[in-house]
Amino acid sequence: MLRLFIVNNIMLVSLVIFLVLFAILLATKPTLMFDKNGKPREFGIGYKNKTILPLWLVVIILAILVYFCILCYVNYNKYVA
Repeated sequence: MLRLFIVNNIMLVSLVIFLVLFAILLATKPTLMFDKNGKPREFGIGYKNKTILPLWLVVIILAILVYFCILCYVNYNKYVA
């Protein structure tokens, strides 16, 4: 039943999982992406206040990975006999 719901609502399930993971990311505020004041760091290298993993890049990668994982879950039984 759960699988059928996911198959019929791939975008909705992906969006909900993404929003939960994004909320966890914002709640934890990892120092790799945020400075001491809680503000997102800028993209770049060479300075202490810059990072190679800015928030916007992590959000884009996270959204793509969540959607891809949901698609793999939906199509898993088609290829495993």
